Amino acid sequence: MKENGRTKEMRHMKKWLLSALAVMAAVSLSACSEQRTGTLRVGVKADVANFGLYDEESGRYSGMEIDLAQQICEDLGYSGAQFVTVTSTDREEMLDTGKVDMVIATFTITDERREKYHISPVYYTDSVAVMVEDSSLITDMAGFRDCRVGVMKGTIHARLFAEHLARQGIIPAFDEDSFEPSSFDGGVTFAEYDVYQEISDALEYGEIDAFIADWSILNGFRGAGRTILEETFSTQEYGVFI
Repeated sequence: MKENGRTKEMRHMKKWLLSALAVMAAVSLSACSEQRTGTLRVGVKADVANFGLYDEESGRYSGMEIDLAQQICEDLGYSGAQFVTVTSTDREEMLDTGKVDMVIATFTITDERREKYHISPVYYTDSVAVMVEDSSLITDMAGFRDCRVGVMKGTIHARLFAEHLARQGIIPAFDEDSFEPSSFDGGVTFAEYDVYQEISDALEYGEIDAFIADWSILNGFRGAGRTILEETFSTQEYGVFI
């Protein structure tokens, strides 16, 4: 089924990807970093199961992106990775100000970001999805008219969702260039949050009607009484940013 396919894809893509990322990182970092000693500071997520998850009890990070970071550091000759928690809101600022040397944090590649950063080959492809509580009785996109939806700050998920609804005629067309999630009221409204757990909690408490994120991220917050709708949209390609 869909979950099994995603899990299988995640397992089998690691081997070939590590070599490509290590080569990319070696070329990029050799041009912009000092002598390779000590650790490499890597910005990672702390709240995304299977990608970057921090366990307070053990004090350790785990996930696919953690494994990638460790392998890249090893291949470049660093003694290890110093993991720094970043969010969708602050990851660009952390990289721009030199607080981290590299970001591997479910970071979607866009043309605008290509102009600012060195970016690796795509290491994971996902799509945007929507999760609801089963009690909402929402089963398709038409059910989101006049609903309030939770999204992460620093992402473009709100605009992508509004565009998707508009294309289907569920909400009126709007000016995409002037779109702002906090003020948009064109048939659906948005609430922005700093961390994914806050969105999950808001969905549970009925403060929002849906939780929008990449499918793999939503899957980490899915439990009994919740459903990720089958209809997805907007391909998201993750890369390593330097």
